[in-house]
Amino acid sequence: MNQKDIFIKQEGNCWFERNKHGYIHRKIQGDLVFKALQQLNCTPKRILEIGCANGWRVSALSEHFNASGYGIDPSLAAIMDGLKTYPNLHLTQGTADNLPAIEPVDLIIFGFCLYLCEPNDLFKIATQCHELLQDKGIVAIVDFHPPHSYYRKKYKHQNGVYSYKMNYSKMFCWHPAYHRIFELVQHHDEHSEVMPDSLVSVQIIKKNEQLLIANNPYEL
Repeated sequence: MNQKDIFIKQEGNCWFERNKHGYIHRKIQGDLVFKALQQLNCTPKRILEIGCANGWRVSALSEHFNASGYGIDPSLAAIMDGLKTYPNLHLTQGTADNLPAIEPVDLIIFGFCLYLCEPNDLFKIATQCHELLQDKGIVAIVDFHPPHSYYRKKYKHQNGVYSYKMNYSKMFCWHPAYHRIFELVQHHDEHSEVMPDSLVSVQIIKKNEQLLIANNPYEL
């Protein structure tokens, strides 16, 4: 069984049960994505969050920006909770490599989920994200921010599962239409003590297809 199937069948629900208490009184003002959007003066109107849990973040952002909100998560328990708690959202059970068939959006959020995706799925994930993101839209990636380029470590909650840590902005920034416009790094638990293996970040990447028609700088 691959890692994706493990999360669909059981670990996604277990993850939600372990963490759902943290969503009850969570304020959007302290959220990394919200902080980044505020500093960049972004006002998205169609938002998709991948790894949305029960949709607490995308619901708060949708309300703040008067936007349409969509979410996808492997946990059926999280999706059912979200449909009951946030009836304004469009939520679907699924994984990052199989996005819902919706109209293009101007903000895609990876909500602390890419480190649990198998590396060979990243090509398909990036492709589907590219096809669903409007030109001039942005991708917000919340994930671990390791000091090394790539490594894996055992996932402590489930045998046979790994955390894959890397700078996930590289999924997009190799492409000439994408460039990183913002980065905020902090400790996972917002502690002052710096532990490199527990640093997290939000990275904002903008899509601009006008960059694909750059002129030849060597042409006389």
